[in-house]
Formats: sequence, structure tokens, C-alpha cells
Amino acid sequence: MDKKNPVALITGANRGVGRGIAIVFAEKGYDIFLAHCGEQDKADEVAEIIRKKYDKRCITCDCDLSKIEEAERIVKEAEAAFGKIDVLMSNAGVGYERYIGYAKVEEIDHVYQVNYRAGILLAKFIAEHMIKYGIHGNIIFTASVKSIQPTAIDCIYGGLKAGLKRSAQSLALELAPYGIRVNTVSPGCIAINPVGYEDRDYSEAKKVIPVGRTGIGEDIGYAAAFLASKEASFITGIDILVDGGSVCGVCKGSEEEAFDGIHGRGTYILP
Repeated sequence: MDKKNPVALITGANRGVGRGIAIVFAEKGYDIFLAHCGEQDKADEVAEIIRKKYDKRCITCDCDLSKIEEAERIVKEAEAAFGKIDVLMSNAGVGYERYIGYAKVEEIDHVYQVNYRAGILLAKFIAEHMIKYGIHGNIIFTASVKSIQPTAIDCIYGGLKAGLKRSAQSLALELAPYGIRVNTVSPGCIAINPVGYEDRDYSEAKKVIPVGRTGIGEDIGYAAAFLASKEASFITGIDILVDGGSVCGVCKGSEEEAFDGIHGRGTYILP
């Protein structure tokens, strides 16, 4: 095993989107520092795949990113374990759908702490590490299609994801002189049945996604891995939308109606 592999610190990598991201980065040759909150069995399962299938190192770390001191702790632990960190994939987050009239202050605080503050603090400590050791690394945040496609029940979640994207642009400007690139990836409908939505049925969602399927965690992983690659070395401060085309519009009618091969006409309506 080559211990000189690049290292990715990935949060929320024990399940869902984070699991897919961790597996893709291992496939691409990275050793993984897998941060998770509880569910040690799931974290161990992902770590075992990374070690056995991809022959890469993987260290798990249980943490609660709603606590202000945890971001610095996991960066220090990752540095101690691997000696360096080349990529931060700040992915951990909690879902939250609530009309503002029913939202509780403590719930709003928790979503802010995990979905926004933790990512910014991680970026701060990772950037300090990269600058100290001269690492031309990458900081990537998992944002969301909800940052640009609002619904009545995602004032808090979608607003914080939009804020994260805007903050990433400022970080990209601040850190560019050090060779550190900062970008975001925005998932659309990813069929991962997150905590609180274990029984969600995605069959209706597929009907309004132009590519005809919901996403998987690996779809986000491949977008993030591209942003961290040398092929993207001239890219910073952007957001990649990974949503199967759902923001573009919904294709209606039969295949023949949707695309006229002679005239090249398409029939689309906005969702």
C-alpha cells in the first residue's frame, strides 16, 4: 500500500451522499479520513470497502459537528493520522423541512451549526494546514439544488446552502494565492433515504427528472473528484449542479413529441 497517496477528509461519509463520495475518492487513489456522527457500524462498513476493494487506508472518526470544537479536533486527528490533508470534502449535513411558523429556534440553530458553521470552521482549519505545509489543495462543499430552487418549507435549509455557496466564492478569492481551490457541488434528488426519510418513495420524483432516474451518492463523488483533480486546476469559485437536468425543465410528451429529428425542436415546461 502506497502511503504517499493523496488524502481526503470527508465528513458525513458513513451513509448516503458522503458514502458515495468516499468510495469514489478511494477509487481515484485517495486515502480517506472518514468523519461521521454515530452509526459506527455504517462507518466501518464503508471503511472496509475502501480497504479491501481499493487497497487504500481509511480511518474513521466519530464526531458531532454541531459542537464548535469538533471541527478543529478532526482536522488535527486527520493530520496526525496521515501527515497531510489534500482535500476537504465538507459534506455532513442535516435535512430540515419546516414552514417557518412551525420551526423551533433550537432546530434552526442545529441546522445552522451543522450545515453552515461546521463547514466554514473546517475550511478555516484545513486552509491553515494547507498554507502551513504548502499544499495546493482543494476545499469542496456539498451544497444543494434547493439553494436556487426554493420551496415553501426550506427557508432554513435552502437559505443556508445558498449562503454556503456564496461563502465558498469568497474563500476561493482569499485562498487562490496559496494554490488552494474552493468549489461546491449541488445535488438534486439523490435516492439515499436519509435519516427521517427512510420510507421516502422516489418513483414520482423520477418522472420530473429529464435523465429519467434519481441520483446516487457516487454521482456527487465523481463531480467532486473532478473538481479536486488536475484537470480542474483552472476552476475555482464555482458550483456544479448534479441534478439530472431537473432545474433545466421537464420534458413532456412522448419521445417523438419531445424531439423532432427533422426540425430539432423540443417541448419543455418549467417545473
